[in-house]
Amino acid sequence: MKKIIAFVLALFISGYFFAGYYVYSQAASVTCEVWEGDKSNRPDEFSLAEKNVSWNPSQYFIDSYETVNIPVEGTDVVLNSWWMESQNNGPTIIVLHGLTSSKYSPDMLLVAGMLYKNGFNVLAIDMRDHGDSTCEDGHHSAGQKESDDVVASINWLIDEKNIPSSKIGIYGSSLGALVALLTPAKSNNFEAMALVDAPFDFETLVREELTYQGFPPILFEPLYHYVLFFERIDLLENSPAASLENSKKQPILIFNGLQSDRVLPHHTDDLIESAISNGIETQIHRYEVGHTRVMYDYPEEFADLLIEFFSNELNK
Repeated sequence: MKKIIAFVLALFISGYFFAGYYVYSQAASVTCEVWEGDKSNRPDEFSLAEKNVSWNPSQYFIDSYETVNIPVEGTDVVLNSWWMESQNNGPTIIVLHGLTSSKYSPDMLLVAGMLYKNGFNVLAIDMRDHGDSTCEDGHHSAGQKESDDVVASINWLIDEKNIPSSKIGIYGSSLGALVALLTPAKSNNFEAMALVDAPFDFETLVREELTYQGFPPILFEPLYHYVLFFERIDLLENSPAASLENSKKQPILIFNGLQSDRVLPHHTDDLIESAISNGIETQIHRYEVGHTRVMYDYPEEFADLLIEFFSNELNK
């Protein structure tokens, strides 16, 4: 009987972790490359053909930019990035892309152009396992390791470009917004952040993403434990809520597409509630658009709000 129980238990544990491995390999996998449709995009010329818009983005093309490589301390990771300098030692924004995206995405290049054309320096990075940066393991860690990439970028701006922390802002979209929210858990050497469709509660997000990808949401538990034991990553080690508690109350500009099917609107509700409870100043703008569509459907309003916010916060 004991052998039977031991066998059944071993079978259950093996099945449990195999389920976690399978879901992790599917749901957290990233391609470590630039998406085919974005490969021809650069700061000096990019297309919005895939975005179904009727306007020309050429006014946001940036002729002068430099490719830089930023090492992440304590790792072998190197972040391939574009540095776009508008004014020496001037206000600077780190631009963070979404999941499986890169600095080549028009989501990033359009925002970079809006900022640069209004006097901001821009650092657009490929986070690890994305774009041209180091392919560490071909999986994202829900911001746990990616937030180290932001810290490295902040330190690079301070050390290499002599940008004071009071003039550094962070812009993040989708996964990039989650990474931005996790950054204060590790560094507060920045002054403000702007977020588009930001995930807030990661466990809830994963369960919703599992449902979106056709998996039962109960598989979060084996996924979490597989990553914890075999990849040595605690996907819940840092949370946006705890990170905001650790922040120096940097103001947050929030954009939310109420029709987003990837990051449901309640995440923005939770972000707002957490920010208010921590005494953090917020500006909130919500639209009846899909996931990260606001800059395409309301480009002029989006640009005006973004520029006004960072101008006020980084030029005090």
